[in-house]
Amino acid sequence: MNTPILSPVRLLSALVIALAASICQAQHATVDAAHTLGAESCRDCHKAIVASWERTTHATSFNTLATSEAAHQIAKFIGMKPDQIATNASCVRCHFTQEKLASAIQTTAAVSCESCHGGAEQWIDVHNSKSHTRAERISEASSLGMHHPASLATTAKACFECHVIDDEQLVNKAGHPALSDGFELLSWYAGEVKHNYLVSQPGKPLKTNSSEPQTLSTDRKRMLFLTGKLLHLAQSLCALSLSTDAPVAKDGKLVRLANGKPTYAVQHALTIQRLTKEMRELQDKLNIPEYTKALALIAAAPMTTGHKDELCQTSKEIERLAEQFSKANDGSKFAAVDPVIASVVPHGSASQDVAKR
Repeated sequence: MNTPILSPVRLLSALVIALAASICQAQHATVDAAHTLGAESCRDCHKAIVASWERTTHATSFNTLATSEAAHQIAKFIGMKPDQIATNASCVRCHFTQEKLASAIQTTAAVSCESCHGGAEQWIDVHNSKSHTRAERISEASSLGMHHPASLATTAKACFECHVIDDEQLVNKAGHPALSDGFELLSWYAGEVKHNYLVSQPGKPLKTNSSEPQTLSTDRKRMLFLTGKLLHLAQSLCALSLSTDAPVAKDGKLVRLANGKPTYAVQHALTIQRLTKEMRELQDKLNIPEYTKALALIAAAPMTTGHKDELCQTSKEIERLAEQFSKANDGSKFAAVDPVIASVVPHGSASQDVAKR
């Protein structure tokens, strides 16, 4: 029996049904420890970036995560001690970085460079090459598995793959949030993740490092904000497609978890509902073709449990639209979104100067 999550809607469009069926996975797989080199392999060329990272929650959680009350509750559900979190596969894939040292896999950092950019072993030499142009290095390193910031959609997707949770029992039984509280791509990218230290020099093929983070360009902010909506929608749909627990009790009321929140499925469905509303409002100002298509797909999607394949394919098509949008635009045409972006507050660790963005 299919259990409604939101109001019933029309069947999926023929376009999505025609796509080949495949398994959805909202969160990324654990980075292979055999191919990670650690943050120190980045420090020689990116000293300021690594120093900035060391002050973020991404880095400092290596020593603090296991001591939190939430971590203790989740560990109890999984059946392990809190100090085992750093080696548990389910936790490691988003919270930690592992390396293979002396033939043994060891957890060496929390969320680090390779958590987002991919294991560096196969691409770091090309990335560092002085005999290639920057365009060549980006192209070749990307083909070898690097998630390079030049590809906005690829880089941003790495954020959503951990901040949108796809483990239903971890949410429903252990109380893990289905979405990082307050997560919005531009806000967190401009605050917690300060990577904009490279400065272009007139007439020089290589960028140079600055000791201070550079201001994100207006066009870049627009693209992060608008692409983020599409990717967030795709990842939430993917997570929802994996739901099997009924979100409604026999009395017709929403099931509430021990923490008072609705179930995994409802949390993701409400996020989809919110994103859809926000995208419609943005579309009134911008008329983005990819938004038009994504909104049509959502209007046709069956927002109920028991529709894994349809929701998964809708997710994949919207992700494709996000990639298409990010490649086809540079942000210059979207000045109408600036008043909305002006209200986005950078999210960052208390130890960081979040005003510099």
